[in-house]
Amino acid sequence: MITAYFGDIAQVALAGIATALMIVSINAYRKKSEGRYFLLALAFVSLFVVSVSTLAMELFVGIGPASVQFLELYFIPSFELLMVISFLVALLWTSRARKRVMVTFSVAVTVLGLALLVVYVSSSGAVGSAGSVLPADCARPAGGFLIVASSLGYNESMVHGAPSQSWPVMDIQEGSNVTITICNTYQQAVGFQVIHYLQDRMEIVAPGHALTVSFVADQKGTFTIYCAIFCAIHLYLQGGELKVT
Repeated sequence: MITAYFGDIAQVALAGIATALMIVSINAYRKKSEGRYFLLALAFVSLFVVSVSTLAMELFVGIGPASVQFLELYFIPSFELLMVISFLVALLWTSRARKRVMVTFSVAVTVLGLALLVVYVSSSGAVGSAGSVLPADCARPAGGFLIVASSLGYNESMVHGAPSQSWPVMDIQEGSNVTITICNTYQQAVGFQVIHYLQDRMEIVAPGHALTVSFVADQKGTFTIYCAIFCAIHLYLQGGELKVT
């Protein structure tokens, strides 16, 4: 849990730094309206948009699955590329090469826009099945549970109202041997922790891999299932429950 909160704090700090840099760069451009300052301002504005968008996905409840997929697949990557291009062109900027650099920048932005359009059109029909490719060793253990991590959370927890609504929920009897296989179809690593049972060590599942954990349910109660690794869908991996009766 501490790791999860630390990741959230780090993201808030990054958003704060991006905001400060954006304000400073915009003020610098207003005082000296040159191409290099404009490009730097554009880069820091892009950094601000990326950091705030990521923060919104982490901290705010109510962002639907379609919105998260749009932010992750198109919106945030577009501004990340714009930020990189702006920085690179700003480094190339000289007073003698203004026209050449501006033409280069315009061409780069145009090519980037066309490339993103092609990617969007070609993949728009496959977004819904992006998380359907399971690792080879992803299978429900005998008498156990299977959890699949995707862009929609644990077992599509976003669709089930996470984090305000608990999901997934596993019911077991006290004294039972519990076996859980976690498969990760998401593009980032995810974690899997259970209060009391899997709290002392951090379980990490790399993209395209599966992990099986086992323990004995030796205590009655309701125990939170959560992810202790920061990622873009972190918010939706915090509300699972293990109910031991």
